[in-house]
Amino acid sequence: MFFKYLCATGVALSAMMCLDTKIVRSDEVIEIDPIIVKGTRMIETPAGPVDGYVAPTADGATRTRTPIQEIPQSISVIPRTVLNDQQSLGVSESLRNVSGVQANNQLSTPASDSTRIRGFGAEQLLDGFTQYYNPADRESIVGTERVEVLKGANGVLYGGGSGTPVGGVVNIVSRKPEAEAFAEAGIKLGTDQLVQPYFDINQPLNEKVLLRLSGEYTNTDSHVDVVETERYNLNPSVTFTDNDGLNLTVIGKLSRWSQPEYQGLPATGTVAGGFSIDRDLFVGPTDMPDSKSKFDALTLIFENRLDDDLKFDIRARLAQSEFDEKAQTLVGADGFSADAPALGASTWSLVDAHLFQEQTEKSIQANIEADFNGEVLSNTLLVGADFSKFEDKGFIDTNLAGGGSGVVDLTNLAFPAYSTPGPGVNNQFVDNTTYGAYAQLQTTLYKKLHILSAVRAAVVKVDFKNTSTGVSAKTDTVRLLPRLGVSYDMTDDLSVFAGYAEGMRGQPFSNFVSSPEPERSRQIEAGLKFNYSNALTGQVSFYQIDRSNVAVTDNTDPLFRSVAKGEQRSRGAEFDIVWQPTRSLRMLANYAFADAEFTNSLFGVPTGNKLPVVPRHSGRAWINYQFTEAWSGGLGIYAQSESYLSNNNNFKADAFYTMDAALSYEQDNYRIAGSVKNLTDQEYFEAYNYFGGRVAPSKGIAFAITASIFY
Repeated sequence: MFFKYLCATGVALSAMMCLDTKIVRSDEVIEIDPIIVKGTRMIETPAGPVDGYVAPTADGATRTRTPIQEIPQSISVIPRTVLNDQQSLGVSESLRNVSGVQANNQLSTPASDSTRIRGFGAEQLLDGFTQYYNPADRESIVGTERVEVLKGANGVLYGGGSGTPVGGVVNIVSRKPEAEAFAEAGIKLGTDQLVQPYFDINQPLNEKVLLRLSGEYTNTDSHVDVVETERYNLNPSVTFTDNDGLNLTVIGKLSRWSQPEYQGLPATGTVAGGFSIDRDLFVGPTDMPDSKSKFDALTLIFENRLDDDLKFDIRARLAQSEFDEKAQTLVGADGFSADAPALGASTWSLVDAHLFQEQTEKSIQANIEADFNGEVLSNTLLVGADFSKFEDKGFIDTNLAGGGSGVVDLTNLAFPAYSTPGPGVNNQFVDNTTYGAYAQLQTTLYKKLHILSAVRAAVVKVDFKNTSTGVSAKTDTVRLLPRLGVSYDMTDDLSVFAGYAEGMRGQPFSNFVSSPEPERSRQIEAGLKFNYSNALTGQVSFYQIDRSNVAVTDNTDPLFRSVAKGEQRSRGAEFDIVWQPTRSLRMLANYAFADAEFTNSLFGVPTGNKLPVVPRHSGRAWINYQFTEAWSGGLGIYAQSESYLSNNNNFKADAFYTMDAALSYEQDNYRIAGSVKNLTDQEYFEAYNYFGGRVAPSKGIAFAITASIFY
């Protein structure tokens, strides 16, 4: 009767499917007709296995393919299945599936990355290489296999740019060539005249040469006046393989972005003040020229598995990026944060600005992985080194010294025409050189106790020069960065973990009074992880991150330059869970509590002030159901509490929630899908990190439909 009950419910064991089950009695012997028991519906991808919404292993946290349950650190993986079911519009939207992450606003210019993890700035990586400013078409997911989010300091394995991550890592794992031929082409049409054709073609030439090419073009208006976005990317790749552990993969990326610069709206007139600014207002003239950004890269990945116990991995990247940013910027009583008017109740000053930057990157990483396994003790040793050189040059021109561009009363609009404010000659040069060597040992004792110990000898060199002002600063620091963690399997399905890690990065983005020390962070974390046959998986964690040598403005300096003396702390708790009770039903949920604050009183930022943009509470839930073989649909909600706009904590953005839904029909070789974002048409303002303040309005209810064909 037990098996009959399981087959009738179909819930108790999601992996069990019963056919023609019956119980008959003959001569006091119970006979049971055949029962078919199927294992998990695991799909093997180049980035690792995936079962629905669950990726049981990850490469990013250790650079070895390790079960997530054995990694003594919070790590979340967003597999392609989630992106498809939710019909995500971009990387930023997808990151809401991970607790404790505040992603870029899709209106923002790709001239910097404002993603935060646990309250602090995060590094976005592409296949393990830092994206520095994260330029060009950074939202596209057409070439993305999965997104891995590593929380907290990750200083041992990652360098590049200006140093190692201090807040966390968002690693975008590219789709790579596969052995079987397939292709997909489609188009997405939606609200605000969204047009987005895309394609993904995988075509092996033979058993040893595999090709793949994906691309996407996006053109869309916006709920904000004037703002129209055009972006595209192409992602060619080829793998040469002997099908016996030797692989050379070459990945190209060409990416472009163009849009009028959006600077958000001030707090006064939106979330505060005695008047209301039009939510859709674009600050600046209607004929504002576009800002532009581009990114071109060539990445080589060489892997050689000599046997089951020894593997070499060498990666190199050559990249060039650029952004050309033009804005007519508000200046208020609080400076460029501009949350309060400069004159009267509703009048701000205006400054024309032009920012141009171009970067050249040369990076290389090399690892040797060796396994030493016994009956009681097993070890994986990783030894590696990396080198990265970023040459960054550009200028910032404004007409501030000439009195600016005038003033504007945001209750009686009249913006002056934008004019180029300066000569447009590069005068600011930053050379970032980072390199290091590291060793990591993963030890498992009696298949229950997992110990991770690692150390990095990290070197950070930053050479900053401004030939116009004569300001220069150099950083040349060598430091050992440790990492230590322990995970213990209480049962086969439940483990507890604790860990400690450090991060360090240079400070290339500010003018300093004197040569600055690198920024540093330290994280302690503990929690538990569980995985019950990929049907119920998740993690709960508690953490504290201390950040020091943070750049803060020295208000006593006539040039308002920075000093590296700020201190901050983030404490919190998080959980992430995936429940797949049947093959038809998938659910995910997360929640984060974050208390991120300044811990020293320095230059006008009182101790205890909260970090801007970071909500105290945030969470996400999504449910997806497969109605038939062809029909499936999903419903989700994201919510967060209020968040401060600036370091001074004078203004808060709204608490808000937003719902989304998706429905798809797939048959034979075609698929039609529809999605609704902000299903209940909520109106709110969220914190927008432009010069450390301001807000951006919510987008109203938005529809999109996608049609695609594939084989």
